[in-house]
Amino acid sequence: MDKKKFLNGLIFVVIAVVAIWLRLLYIDTDLWYDEACSWFSAKQSFPYGIMENLLTLDLQHTPLYFFLLHFWMKLFGQSEIPMRILSLIFGLGSIPLVYTAAKKISTGKIAVWAASLAAVSPLLVLFSVEVRMYPIVTFLVLLSFNYLIDFEQKNDTNSLIKLVIANVLIPYTLVGGILYNISLFICYSIYLFKSKKRVFISYLKAVAAEYVLLIPYFCMVAYYAKERRLFVIAREGELQFFHVIDVIRNFFGSTLISNIYWPSIDPYNFTFIFTIAVVVPCVYFVWALVKGAKTEDKFLKTLYYVFFLSFVLSVFFALFKVNILTVRYILYLLPPLFILSVIGLFTNLSDKHCKIFLSVFITFCVIYCTHNYPFFRILKTNALKTVRLESDNLHLGVDDVIIMPFASDAPYYFRDLTSPRVFNFDFHKQARNPYNDNFYDKVQQDKMATNLKYKQMYFAVMSNEVLSDNFYKYFVQNVNMTVPSTRYVLLAIYGSDANSLVSIQDLKKYITLESDVEKDMLGVMFKKTLCDIRAMLDMDFEYVKSYHRDNYTFLLYRKK
Repeated sequence: MDKKKFLNGLIFVVIAVVAIWLRLLYIDTDLWYDEACSWFSAKQSFPYGIMENLLTLDLQHTPLYFFLLHFWMKLFGQSEIPMRILSLIFGLGSIPLVYTAAKKISTGKIAVWAASLAAVSPLLVLFSVEVRMYPIVTFLVLLSFNYLIDFEQKNDTNSLIKLVIANVLIPYTLVGGILYNISLFICYSIYLFKSKKRVFISYLKAVAAEYVLLIPYFCMVAYYAKERRLFVIAREGELQFFHVIDVIRNFFGSTLISNIYWPSIDPYNFTFIFTIAVVVPCVYFVWALVKGAKTEDKFLKTLYYVFFLSFVLSVFFALFKVNILTVRYILYLLPPLFILSVIGLFTNLSDKHCKIFLSVFITFCVIYCTHNYPFFRILKTNALKTVRLESDNLHLGVDDVIIMPFASDAPYYFRDLTSPRVFNFDFHKQARNPYNDNFYDKVQQDKMATNLKYKQMYFAVMSNEVLSDNFYKYFVQNVNMTVPSTRYVLLAIYGSDANSLVSIQDLKKYITLESDVEKDMLGVMFKKTLCDIRAMLDMDFEYVKSYHRDNYTFLLYRKK
């Protein structure tokens, strides 16, 4: 046997074993809110129930992943591990795709190092076992990446057809995946037009077919844009430089810093560990990408531009308050960027220098993943199982009600016949929708869909009134009238949201002018919703106690 082939095979086996081992550490963890939403959507009837849920409650996702998860759950069940295995398959499958893509445009040495980075990257490890669409869209982008290289090198129809199929599937899996499609079309078209005009015509025809197949996707996005425009969403904050830095540090750091789900502007604590685990590798990888893009190889330069433009487009849309500049939404960029950065490193630095840096970085990644998995759920502060366990500790059952303002449409851990009931008081998806009959009367609906929403909310706060009769009736019917005498209601607020547990008097002190509402509409709405819930509980319930446990604040009420 060829010694070199044996050694390469052994290295790849080691990479695979490490990749599987790291991901299995995280596979048996509680679902957090977004994952429970995946279950909730996927358990609906196929296809109409799933589509109805996406078009009414979850106005931001395309259906392909939920279709796939629907049938997966039918075959393998709905517990955490089987649902996570679906993501795991695609997460692990991305590693050989990284290797093959890197080897096609560079060398076996580059391919091994790039695959090693994909195997141990904390972001890719964590999201490889997430019950969401991100591992699948990452896999599809890598497929597209491979087929693009094949088409460039072979100029064959078969590769072009595969490229189109992969590119069509990407946006149907993740709404924001279209940024990759757009970037690829722009950059590769310019490259072909300048250097391969005959191939350019064939590629344009293929892209035309691709975008015809994406017409339903664009219709869905247009519908989402129309509906979400009406949602009660006020100033969500301007794009800041730190938001970009936040993505870069989590992409290329060997640890995960702060909240990996939304950009943060937490103070940067420049300790020794932070510097060598985050700052230094980020500098290396970004520098390598910039230097690599200066290559004389026009096709390779085009690949750099594709992913640069994808990132730039995410920043551009973030400027217009489109929530796209978040690590999970652009995670699909990371494996190709690993390939391109490793090429940039070995092209511009000595082999010894690169091997030392990458070895140290990979070691830090493995240490982080193996030592921090017990604290993984601290990052995902709203794991739903915590509330279920607390309800068991309080001996709550079918006669009782649980209210979770951010999770009541996805009661994954409350689905057996002995569980407390969880009614839909989800602030995030219900109160923000001005056309939700459970929250708003017709008069409120009209006002909340216009700029009069600020005046309406200001009036509701200052007059100390429940925002609508419908909300009052819905609450009384589903809580006050359903809970028997001496039984309980548990109000569960997670994490920093407990700061919204204020009295109406304190809220009035915070809101002195209508402009105060406009500046912080979401915050005011959440506080007002909680004030209303507590006021309606006070009608028929006796306050028992409040306490904190596992990053939750619990308020317990007993029926008089």
